[in-house]
Amino acid sequence: MGAIKRTKYDKVFSNYIRTRDKWTCQRCSKYYNPEEPNKRMGLHCSHYYGRGRYSVRFDPDNAVALCYGCHRHLGSNPSDHLDFIRERLGPDKFRELTQRRNIIVKKSQMLNDDFYNELKLMLENE
Repeated sequence: MGAIKRTKYDKVFSNYIRTRDKWTCQRCSKYYNPEEPNKRMGLHCSHYYGRGRYSVRFDPDNAVALCYGCHRHLGSNPSDHLDFIRERLGPDKFRELTQRRNIIVKKSQMLNDDFYNELKLMLENE
C-alpha cells in the first residue's frame, strides 16, 4: 500500500493541531516558531490511528503535535506510542477514541465543502 495522499483537509487539520498544541512538541516540549516556514515543517501532526481511518482522521483526540524525532520514535515503538496516547487522553477518552476508530466512514462522507469550512473555522477559533 502506498502513502496516503495529503489533502487540503489534512493541511488545515494539521495547522489546527499544531496551533492547538501551541507549536510545541507534546513529548519533548520543543517549540517551533510558526512564523519561520522552514522550521515549522519540523513539527508534525501525528495520528495515533492512521489517516486511512476516516472515522478518526480529523479527530482532535487522535492527533498531536510531535517533532520529527519524537514522531519517529513513537512510530517505531508501538508500546511507547500506546502509553503516550493513553496518558495524554486518559482511559475513558482513549476507549471512546478506539470505539470511534471502529466506525466505518467513507471518504466521500467527509471530504466536502461543508466539512472543509468546518475545519477552517476550528483553526480560526483556536
